[in-house]
Formats: sequence, C-alpha cells, structure tokens
Amino acid sequence: MSNLTDQELATANNQYWVNMYNDLEALKKNKLFKKVILEGYLKDRAVALTSLLAQDHVVSNGHRSAVMEDLIAISSLEDFFMMIENLGNIPSDDEE
Repeated sequence: MSNLTDQELATANNQYWVNMYNDLEALKKNKLFKKVILEGYLKDRAVALTSLLAQDHVVSNGHRSAVMEDLIAISSLEDFFMMIENLGNIPSDDEE
C-alpha cells in the first residue's frame, strides 16, 4: 500500500503531464517532426482521407469504414497532443 498523500499523488501525476508537455514542445520545434507528424499526418493525410470518403469507388467497394478508422486514428493522436497541452500547461501551486 502506498503512503503517498492525495496531494503528493496529484503532484506526481501533474509532473508526468508537465514532462510530457515539455517533451511535446521540444518535438514541435523539430523540423522533421513538424514535417512528418504535424503537417504530413495530422493535416495532409487527414485531408486526403476526407476526400476519399466521397469517391464512388470507395463507397461502392465498401471501404468507407476503413477510411473512417484511419481518420479516427489521426483524431486520437491529435486529441492526445491536446490532452498533453491542457494537463501539462497548468501552473503548479508554486507558480500561482
């Protein structure tokens, strides 16, 4: 059983998100990460997949669900990045 108080657990958990936030910010400054993930995957790939949804051959061959799953994956990664930004960028009690 852990002897950590609720405050200590919250601080430890918050430190995880602060570390993740700092690491994500460092990644965003990397031009290859920007090119491959932020632009290539989260933007360009999402637009390309969205365009596929309306194409007749995708609809008639029943491939829309596969395209939607790819879009969900993109959305999930973007949501994870937003969660890191929201939880890791909260000022601690020391900063307030």
